[in-house]
Amino acid sequence: MVKSNASMISPEEEKLLEPYFTECEVSEITIRQVERISAETGICIRKVEWFAIKKEFAPRRYLRNLGTFSYAGQLKLLESTVVLVGLGGLGGQLVEQLGRVGVGEIIAVDPDVFDETNLNRQLLSNEANIGKEKTYEAKERLEKINKAVEFTGFRCRLDELPDEVWEKADLVFDCLDNIDDRLALAQKCSASNRPLVHGAIAGWYGEVGIVWPGSGMLEKHYQGRQEGLEKELGTPPFTAAVAASLMGAKGCQILMGQHQSKQSTIHFFDLLEDDWENIQL
Repeated sequence: MVKSNASMISPEEEKLLEPYFTECEVSEITIRQVERISAETGICIRKVEWFAIKKEFAPRRYLRNLGTFSYAGQLKLLESTVVLVGLGGLGGQLVEQLGRVGVGEIIAVDPDVFDETNLNRQLLSNEANIGKEKTYEAKERLEKINKAVEFTGFRCRLDELPDEVWEKADLVFDCLDNIDDRLALAQKCSASNRPLVHGAIAGWYGEVGIVWPGSGMLEKHYQGRQEGLEKELGTPPFTAAVAASLMGAKGCQILMGQHQSKQSTIHFFDLLEDDWENIQL
């Protein structure tokens, strides 16, 4: 599903970058070195890191990723574009994880601002940013974590998102908080032929689903249901963190081509009873 991005570096840019990586005695490159190369060549940080990885020079920010992902996997992550719908308990955790892991472009969608009820679980919220836009705060945080990541925030509803966003996406994350919007997103992903990673939590319980286009998995899962249990059971921080981490892991596997199964699956977990169950739909 991930687009081949062999043209991410133009021949002219390659000529400019090549001298920086010729006959080097070290195989790692620091953030400051990347920034200097970017400033001297006028080539963005994402492209400099992409070229470094292509040459098997390890940007030190990703050094602890490579044993898990390999150079090839890290390269695919940096090439990838994801759409993240919702920047709450799940989305805030995910945007941080995806930024740290090195997903090259993140497009986030959320019409809301932070309020005090978000403070118990939403990583991007704090007492000082109550009333501020979630997309703005996500951009500010990512710029402090990884300047190579290209972030675009849309403060709008899902149905207001421009069509070109779906055309760019390799993968979509469902971090929404109601069934109607989740089903609308699943239908949009199916129509756009984009895989979807779904997440939802309530109390001690959570679910993460891999939804392949055309499977109708969420329609089957939510058949006859109007509301989830989160309003009744609450949304504690650790449940959100577990679900978001599982979403991030599954999403990165898909982006790197390491997720072999094309069967749509929901992973259910119960943190109270330490119970895990996988169901294919």
